[in-house]
Amino acid sequence: MLRLVLPALCFVFLLSVPFNTAAQIVNEAPPGERSVQVQSEVRLPNTQFRWDGELLPDSDEIRAKGAETTLLISGESELAFTGIAVGWRVEGERPSPDQFSLRIWSSSDSQMPEDPVATQGYISPEESPSGYYWAMLYVTPDGSGHNYFEIEIDLPPGRAMSDLRVTAANASDETSPSIEKSQLYESEIGEMPDIIAREGWWGNLPPGQLEPSYNPARIDITHAAVHHTVTANEPADPPQVVRQIWDWHVNDNGWQDIGYNFLIDHEGNIYQGRYNPWLDETDVRGAHAGNANGRSTGIGLLGQFEPGENPTVGDPASVALDALVKVISWRFTQNEIDPLGSSPILTNFSDGSRDLPHIMGHRDVTATACPGQNLYTLLPDIRTQTETGDPIDNGDDGDDDEEEVTRGPFELQPNYPNPFTTETTIPFTLDAARDVRIVLYTVRGDRVKEIFNGRLQPGEHEVTFSPDGISSGVYFYELITFDFRQMRQMVYIR
Repeated sequence: MLRLVLPALCFVFLLSVPFNTAAQIVNEAPPGERSVQVQSEVRLPNTQFRWDGELLPDSDEIRAKGAETTLLISGESELAFTGIAVGWRVEGERPSPDQFSLRIWSSSDSQMPEDPVATQGYISPEESPSGYYWAMLYVTPDGSGHNYFEIEIDLPPGRAMSDLRVTAANASDETSPSIEKSQLYESEIGEMPDIIAREGWWGNLPPGQLEPSYNPARIDITHAAVHHTVTANEPADPPQVVRQIWDWHVNDNGWQDIGYNFLIDHEGNIYQGRYNPWLDETDVRGAHAGNANGRSTGIGLLGQFEPGENPTVGDPASVALDALVKVISWRFTQNEIDPLGSSPILTNFSDGSRDLPHIMGHRDVTATACPGQNLYTLLPDIRTQTETGDPIDNGDDGDDDEEEVTRGPFELQPNYPNPFTTETTIPFTLDAARDVRIVLYTVRGDRVKEIFNGRLQPGEHEVTFSPDGISSGVYFYELITFDFRQMRQMVYIR
């Protein structure tokens, strides 16, 4: 069923997709094509849903109207899923990924929860060998198997999808293998922390993928890039989440292996990520930070640490932070890297290489919120602990008498209004007199203009920005001082 509603200048298309599952390829026209893989040598058990151009709303009409389009799809599968990957292609010029907004619901009984998980496009066709856009991975909130999903996708004005894919994969493992921390190798340099081998979290993934067929590339790191996975902060089964990420990275994005070199859960367990036959002595090139991959080790903390986003935001656990420090300390000792120092590294911004702290956030090299503000503001403490061995106190132990968390030297608040049409205000607070710059970037990292440059006294400040001469869309603004930087997103609508 295709329903067209025209409120004001906005098209809303509804695709209702009643799917029944069978262990074979079934062509249904309409509404779509479904492929069910109960067993596979290359990926998790899954059901794949696809809509091609003939089943999607008319692209000529959308482009002619220049309208904003919301696409609603739903699916049902007898094969339960614990995660959903959503990918798509568009006709003509490719907008940036985060101009696509998504809302995802799922359940085991077709009764959808009231509140969806809101996400956005995250990976561009240029970043994925699949040639698709991909949204952030959706994992069922409680980690249990679901059979029904509904997805709303907001497209940029005048843009039409030519192909849409949904993969509903099941990362649960009925055999429930015991997870034991094991030191994989004895490193001759530095103190190697306990690391869960790939065999430990692998579960029922294809055994042949433990040592995949591609040739890993050894790298000499200069930096550690810290990430968050934008999944639940305290998952009931962390290895299941790791398996879900592996499947998404390998079989949807086409990155051959999990992108992170290491992952860390809320209990402080460290997981080997990307396949590395030289784990005791060096890192391999991952797929976690674009142009910075060649000189950085990528470490992802399971969780969501960006305020205002969902799944529900939280703070990284102290034991997870301690584990993060152990991994970085081990690698930095091996490579004689100063945890408090900085050096140039290639970024994804238009100005190319930047001089960045050796322990950096993903957002330092790419226009993204990762690793989330609640983790990013702890990076100065993480650098210090890596140098001194002092514990990090992030106030998560429930003791009301604990001192407040040490944050950065300023706090950048969200601009208001946001979205805006004529001007917007950027508020921030300084804890001391500082030279401050505020710089505006496109979502691709191209520098647009400098909004502010000057010295300010401690206290609360506001800078007003008028978007003269720029096109409507999503932008990032970054507040920069000599020792700290913070980035947020704004949306301009003409």
